[in-house]
Amino acid sequence: MKKILLLALSLFAGVSAVWAANPIVDNPNNKPYVGVRLNLESNIPGNVNFSNTSVNAFNPGAGISVGAIYNRPIIANFYVEPGLELYYNTQKFNTEDDLFQNSQWEHNSVRSFGMRVPVMLGYHFDFSPKVSLAVATGPVLKVGFTEDYYLTTKTKVSDDVAFRNHYSGSLYKDSPFAMAGPENARNRVDCAWRFSIGVNFLKHYYAGLSGEVGMVNRIKHTNNGAYSQHDNLFQLNLGYNF
Repeated sequence: MKKILLLALSLFAGVSAVWAANPIVDNPNNKPYVGVRLNLESNIPGNVNFSNTSVNAFNPGAGISVGAIYNRPIIANFYVEPGLELYYNTQKFNTEDDLFQNSQWEHNSVRSFGMRVPVMLGYHFDFSPKVSLAVATGPVLKVGFTEDYYLTTKTKVSDDVAFRNHYSGSLYKDSPFAMAGPENARNRVDCAWRFSIGVNFLKHYYAGLSGEVGMVNRIKHTNNGAYSQHDNLFQLNLGYNF
């Protein structure tokens, strides 16, 4: 029994030594650094749920965000990476849903601007001094500055005459759908959980993909949980590390 135990301890010590000496998983040259990021992104809003009804109120949209990160090694190749992003996104109401069929929609858009604060915990595999693969996950706090909607309806009177009405407002103050009213405005503050994978190459450059799953109900007053809607996000990440 003692021989088996000694053999197991020896094997464990040997594997640990090889693991620790391997820069792929424990690089002695790990140092903190600052990076800048440019993200091309797509909003993927969830359905609006109310009164036992699920409404596909929003179509996915496109946007862009810019920001910075601070990468701080913890132990081995583990790291923590807080950041800050400013984003601008656009999307549209899904006017093909039955919720909107009573109106003749001509144009509509939703434009949002705000900031995100991700705090990622990750690990990188350093295959060479110039190439590494990083995987990370963590929470993202989102604070919206503006989220404005613009709507145009067209009522045709004859072949030559049509009336147009224009509406605009903030989704932080009211909602333009059938469940309209300030009680159904959207929250400025959101929180999501992000997953990312990316490659650092040529020492300074970064390219990756990330996705977020919304964790906070975007409807401000839920009427005891009767109303709910969550936002998700997909990003293509490009960056430079100093």
